[in-house]
Amino acid sequence: MIVDASQALGRSLLRRSRAFRFAVKQRLGLADQPTLKVYPGHVANGRLHLLGRVLEDEGVFDVPHSNSVWRNLWRTFKRYETDEIGGAILRFRGQGVSGTVRSKLDGYFRIDVPWPGEGPWADVDVTLEQAKGYSFEAVTTAGRARVVSPRARFGVISDIDDTIIHTGAFKMLRHWRIVTANSPEARLPFPGVPRFYRALCEGIDGPETNPVFYVSSSPWNLADIFERFMLLRGIPVGPMFLRSLSDDAMGWLLRRHRGHKDEMIDQVMEAYPDLPFLLIGDSGQKDASVYAAAVERHPGRVLAVHLHDVRPAAMRDGRVEAELRRIEARGVPTTLSDTLAGAAEHAEANGLILPGTRAAVEAEIAAEIGKPERFGRFPVIVQP
Repeated sequence: MIVDASQALGRSLLRRSRAFRFAVKQRLGLADQPTLKVYPGHVANGRLHLLGRVLEDEGVFDVPHSNSVWRNLWRTFKRYETDEIGGAILRFRGQGVSGTVRSKLDGYFRIDVPWPGEGPWADVDVTLEQAKGYSFEAVTTAGRARVVSPRARFGVISDIDDTIIHTGAFKMLRHWRIVTANSPEARLPFPGVPRFYRALCEGIDGPETNPVFYVSSSPWNLADIFERFMLLRGIPVGPMFLRSLSDDAMGWLLRRHRGHKDEMIDQVMEAYPDLPFLLIGDSGQKDASVYAAAVERHPGRVLAVHLHDVRPAAMRDGRVEAELRRIEARGVPTTLSDTLAGAAEHAEANGLILPGTRAAVEAEIAAEIGKPERFGRFPVIVQP
């Protein structure tokens, strides 16, 4: 009861502070026009699940790439210091399904309706029609939700940071330009990732037969960068399960990953009870222990666990290896290496990807590591 009361008090204070901030911005003429973000969703058990958010447009989304350090720092600040718009009215329409939803206090809205269509994607137009206190023309954004093929053999649950995209979690100060970059062009995939992930998604229904779900502790504030990065780098796009800073900002600041990732992995597996999964992560954000617990909670559902080893030599203390032995004790094979070549070897040997994929992944790794914009094992941004 005390916890519920404190949460209610917190929500009340948050509501009042936002109302006061909005009133001040309106009086000073500083309020920006609304913008609408719709994140990649999914269809499961005949229902469409789509998440989006209504925010003031502060010039950080879909802007051209910049090499200006100060401009990127400012845009990064504005990306996290969002001005949410609650109570906005939105209409959605697609494939004979339509309806309206209203954004919550933190700007988020959810669409959860029956969906009759087939895949690989459900296309839904979402239109922001009204927002109290704002005068604007209706804004329409195309939303997409993954529809899993009935002939999918398996799914992939993947982390994002330091698994497919370099963030330098262990060397934050050294790689702070990557962390604060406000565009996908300023970020690089780890070598071999695009080819390997495309191979995993290939199947009898084409290049999007097997689905990939991205479960990350990164906040929704970065979702548009992640999606554009995947499209730019040839990495399959999939539903995202990120973290809301409105609900758990302190957990994100303290880099607590377990609760969010545990819940999201369970949600994906429960949504597709007949689908086994590969779990792919890295050695830097407790993925080993998170995946070990998932293997124990979902016996027989995990085909393999693959970890990209991003630890500096001084931090390779055996803890990750111990968690992998815990996973292997359950009969689930694992790999741990500086690249995903070992993962590709295992997948090919077990018939999960086409023959020859391992060699193609290794060739991509060799070609990328030799490029001048990469420094040692880690890519860095070259500033002209």
